[in-house]
Amino acid sequence: MSNSVYSEEWHTNNKPDNSNSFQGSSGEFGAMIFMTTDSQKMLDNWEAPTPGYHILPSENVEKGQPIEALVLFSGCSANADGNCIAEVDYQILKPDGSIYAEYKNTELWKNKPALPKGQLGLGIDRVGLIAEDNDPIGVYKVTCVVKDLVSNNKFFIYSSFKVNEANKKINKDT
Repeated sequence: MSNSVYSEEWHTNNKPDNSNSFQGSSGEFGAMIFMTTDSQKMLDNWEAPTPGYHILPSENVEKGQPIEALVLFSGCSANADGNCIAEVDYQILKPDGSIYAEYKNTELWKNKPALPKGQLGLGIDRVGLIAEDNDPIGVYKVTCVVKDLVSNNKFFIYSSFKVNEANKKINKDT
């Protein structure tokens, strides 16, 4: 089972990109968050041996449809045993900015061998939601504080997605 893939840098539209809020770094430690409505397909594709992995992010979801946040990372430091200890604090914010859910100290990569330089790992824990009928429609924000507990490096990243009423046409201009 492979939890990582080789890559030297993040890419957007086949070009190196380190200017977006969905990715960040501190020292050699870096990560990016993306949203998906089909995490099983993403996980199956992650296991396939390829020279890289193309991610199609989800930015819209209907009420009743699941969406998950996944974090890719690289460069977490090894402790004396050669293991990485990294965590993520997640917060999901409703369209009005209030807290929908919060998860602290989730496992990014704990007590597992540190990955070789340039190798990407897929975080172990992920969070998601299924917007219920009584949840507001609009843009939700998923914030992350990504922490390497060995090097004490940490940084903030976020992503967002829009919740729409079920069976409604999505207006891409709003």
